[in-house]
Amino acid sequence: MMLALQRRIDRHLTPTKHSRATNDDCSKSEQHFIADLIAAAQLIRLSWPDSARLAPSSAVADLISRHVAAWTALRGDRSPGRRVRDAWAAPQDPAECGALLLAADTLLGDRGQEDGPALRERIQPLATAAFTRNEANTGAAFRRMNVSPDLSRALAQRSLGFNRAGGHHHAKQHVSSCQCHFGIEHVPALLPEAWIGAHFGDLSSLWDPKDAWKPRHLRRVASLRLVEMAGGGTWPQRAAILGIPWITAQRSLTVLKRSLLPGGLWPLLDTAVESVAQGLDAEALHVDFATRRRTLSTWQIPVEDLVPLTVGLVRFANVESPLTRAPVTALMWA
Repeated sequence: MMLALQRRIDRHLTPTKHSRATNDDCSKSEQHFIADLIAAAQLIRLSWPDSARLAPSSAVADLISRHVAAWTALRGDRSPGRRVRDAWAAPQDPAECGALLLAADTLLGDRGQEDGPALRERIQPLATAAFTRNEANTGAAFRRMNVSPDLSRALAQRSLGFNRAGGHHHAKQHVSSCQCHFGIEHVPALLPEAWIGAHFGDLSSLWDPKDAWKPRHLRRVASLRLVEMAGGGTWPQRAAILGIPWITAQRSLTVLKRSLLPGGLWPLLDTAVESVAQGLDAEALHVDFATRRRTLSTWQIPVEDLVPLTVGLVRFANVESPLTRAPVTALMWA
């Protein structure tokens, strides 16, 4: 098994003319073969002994245990002058290195198959163990690795459907949480009320009809979820794309958490958002809301158009005033 893995590694390290010619046909996972193997090996090591089940034999497990024991001692005795990345280096012993890579390859599975959900199921328990037991920046180190989209998606720690916000600002890539045919430009900053009525009836029926703010928070959070599904990243990053102030997005999330979590109603939100996503995927034509946002960010109603609209309105005597043009501009867009 080690020899077979070594041959595969060799093929990726020294590609032939034929493999280069057919590179465009390779899956993204195969293109990231080496990077994925390195990241998986680090995860095996950081989560040991939880990852021991991935060792194909007791002999392989013993080799990894021997290496982890020495590696843990090395990290514990690190002097102030030792660089952090030295503690992440590959094992010096070839047998230990081969054993670690073999377990990593087992963890990654058959990358030629549609293995996304299964890969995440294998990765998540190990990621939780690794990120909990080690330095606070361990998760951030993995997010900076240039791994395949499948592995990046599997490694992402999620909370209530969102990628966790802490430390995600330096990620190598923003990988969408699912395969969507619509793009982030097709998501409005506030879901239209017609979409809410069509997909969120189970939720909105639970609220007081006089409560105008909860539906608005719902429209905002649903848009954040759709953008995260289509483009990845964290909710603060998605809020910036939608032009939503960070504190406003956080407030909407807080309101919905207080409203939905105690009664176990959050899955209703997830189901409704997925229904909206399926509807967007099925549409042949999409509205480009991003273009609207870019236009709105600099546009104001021209004075020559505003003048006839305000004829006879005493309060709008000074039509060129920004205090007049700004709200009228907003009303025109609304």
